[in-house]
Amino acid sequence: MAKPHPITGITPDGRLRPNARRILAVRIDEVWSYAPYVTHPGNVRELHDMRIACKRLRYLLEIFEIAFPADLGEFIDEIKALQDVLGEIHDRDVQVPMLHDHLERLAERDAEVARSLVRETGPLGRTSQARREAAFERFRAQLDAAGSTSERPGIAALLARRTQERDAQYARFLITWRRLNSERFRRRLEHTLGIRATAR
Repeated sequence: MAKPHPITGITPDGRLRPNARRILAVRIDEVWSYAPYVTHPGNVRELHDMRIACKRLRYLLEIFEIAFPADLGEFIDEIKALQDVLGEIHDRDVQVPMLHDHLERLAERDAEVARSLVRETGPLGRTSQARREAAFERFRAQLDAAGSTSERPGIAALLARRTQERDAQYARFLITWRRLNSERFRRRLEHTLGIRATAR
């Protein structure tokens, strides 16, 4: 997880609003510092770090809302929506590799069961077709009895679903992010907080 950007110029005995502006200016910068990375779905770490930055900004807006005459509810709601969709993406970014690993372990377990049975049954040599078919049926029955798993199709289906969900959530995030930028969300937030005039 990325560390929060440091905040300087806070006056402990100072008034709440000027200090809040300084803190919020840094947290807004922090969220938008991820802008170069978010247009690529493979930037898993940066998307997660952006979610954490959104969480910090949202909580601070909620804490400092009392210090500002304007209603910050719209801004808080938008940041929360961004944080939520990034959280959905992060959940899938954790689950998908775990499901891949689980499938690999199941496949290896099944392969080991098959190798073991092949060693136990030995070569068939020159036997009739009927004996070969009978031996294969016995082998298949032993493989089933030995614990060949039926989990794999279900895990594979869940993996496919989580991958599709991740793609859909990322698309939703990108639409939201682009909309916020086209609506000059950052500039409107800073203007409402009085950040450009006082803290920058």
